[in-house]
Amino acid sequence: MQRSTPAGRDFEGWVGLLAHAGFRQRARRHLMRAGSPEALPALRQGLRHADPFVRRGCASILDHLVDEASLPDLVAALDDEDPEVVKRALHALACDACKENACRPSDDLFVPRAVEMLGHPDPGVRAGAIDALGKTVQRSADPSSPAMKALAAVEDRERISGLRYMARRRLALAERRALR
Repeated sequence: MQRSTPAGRDFEGWVGLLAHAGFRQRARRHLMRAGSPEALPALRQGLRHADPFVRRGCASILDHLVDEASLPDLVAALDDEDPEVVKRALHALACDACKENACRPSDDLFVPRAVEMLGHPDPGVRAGAIDALGKTVQRSADPSSPAMKALAAVEDRERISGLRYMARRRLALAERRALR
């Protein structure tokens, strides 16, 4: 089926193209380059799209372009049925390095949910939660923080050795940072 390219400022059209493998990368590049406040409502709405590839793409793009108005939508995406959307939303909320603007979500927005997700049945979601909590403990390195305690508990309860190792590495990085 032949698809036409949307007009440059038809951000809803570009978001819709994230559903189609042949257009996905082009749509992502266009939306990232646009990065304008006009594109953000379409990206936020895309987090509720029927197609999980659109939701995944929107969460990944918002990781770079997030603004205050997008935060509630990213938090809502933590309840998505698609584990990959959940992982990307966690990353978008936790990762400061990807941000192309001054918006930095508060840890309070996602840390309690990330701690809960350490018990998720999908190991990919658990890995995303470990990564998000790891980014949090590297920023604060507070040994009494819920994130630090949760990561320490992963070593005792997680059945997958790679995830235990991941948690151990995040804790070690936070401890090294605290010693500086």
